[in-house]
Order: sequence, then structure tokens, then C-alpha cells
Amino acid sequence: MVTNWVISAMECRVHEENMDDVVIIVHWRFQGNEIHDEKDYFAETYGATSVGMPDPENFTPYDQLTEEQVVGWLEAELDVPAMTASLQENIDLQINPVVVTLPPAWQQNV
Repeated sequence: MVTNWVISAMECRVHEENMDDVVIIVHWRFQGNEIHDEKDYFAETYGATSVGMPDPENFTPYDQLTEEQVVGWLEAELDVPAMTASLQENIDLQINPVVVTLPPAWQQNV
């Protein structure tokens, strides 16, 4: 399974301790996909994670943040192995379902 992060938005304090646009919450999606028998299966989870206040000595201005830096914040706060396992379980159930939704039997031949 291949996983990737999508950063949807970042909430910021406008001004904090001589720093501008300080990220306080990151809105994210964590996605996984796998090709099985030439069919692409997809799963995702999403959330919003608070990040700690930065050290003013090592503050990166908002317009200089990189995706890798923000993903690093998330990976430091979240249980990525458990999230990855959950995505894999979702995809496995798509490939080999244990529950299906069927129409009422009396309507199947209509």
C-alpha cells in the first residue's frame, strides 16, 4: 500500500510573541491506495491536529514552510503506524468484504 498526506488547511494565530501567522492547527487527510488484480483500492482518514507553539529562535515564517516540515509535525504527534494499519484493514475489506448490502430477496428478480 502506498500512503500520502494531504494538508487541507492550517489555522494560525495572526500574531504571537513577535511572530506572524503562527500555525496552531493543521487540517489533514492521510490516504492509502493499493492496486490488486488491476483494480485500484483507496482509503483515507482525516483530522485536525494541534501543534505546539514554535520556539521564537527557530521559527519558520509561514510563507517559508514546506510540506515536509508540516508533515513532520503531524508524524511527531500522531500514531502513523496505527493509522497505516487502519487504512490497510479498510482496503483489505474492500478486496475481501465480510459484509455486503443486498436488496431484499423478493426484489432481486424485479
